[in-house]
Amino acid sequence: MEPGRTQAIVKVETQRASEAFDEAGQLVPIPVHHDLAADLFVERGVTERLTLQGKVYLASAKEDGLSQTAYGNSELGARWTAYNGTKGVLSFYTGLTLPVAGTEKGQAGFEARVLLGRAVKLGSRKLVADMQLATLSGSGYGRETRLEGTLGLELSENWTLMTQMQSGQIENGTAWLKDEISITRNLGQNSIQIGWRQTPFAKNFTKASGPIIGLWRRF
Repeated sequence: MEPGRTQAIVKVETQRASEAFDEAGQLVPIPVHHDLAADLFVERGVTERLTLQGKVYLASAKEDGLSQTAYGNSELGARWTAYNGTKGVLSFYTGLTLPVAGTEKGQAGFEARVLLGRAVKLGSRKLVADMQLATLSGSGYGRETRLEGTLGLELSENWTLMTQMQSGQIENGTAWLKDEISITRNLGQNSIQIGWRQTPFAKNFTKASGPIIGLWRRF
């Protein structure tokens, strides 16, 4: 983000699952599970190279008629741009994480992340690619490693098509791969994002899918 500029993104998603992946990655039936989650992501440009960012996450799960509200995956940290040139962008993020509610051994943890990005021209349009590798601690389930990627294609001046993936693995044996496809409409200082997220493969994880809606604002 440019110095003095802020971007805030609110995302709401609902996921439904009636199957889960066992420790071997095989599907097994489970009671119907409904998740409703919302998160607020904010980043603020401080200098040409330094950006502060934070995220707050809330979730509500319903299974067998019982509901539970929790928080987790919240964070506060800073991102430093090491290189920003014609060949792309390289930056590093470090921050603190809050534990997921309900974990007996959860505590404040640490996140370190490397980010690589590149934009190329396709005629009058632009193709953007982003890859991130992160390690997290403090969840109460063991150290977690994530690999995330985004591919965005400008369809027109105000429309962008995005595909995203997130894979993760925790020391306790849980692993997952999520993918998402969405379209974003630019409305000046604001944007709206509508898409679909699913879990095609995992271990010790639910096979969930459902829609997402995002609201972006820059000021």
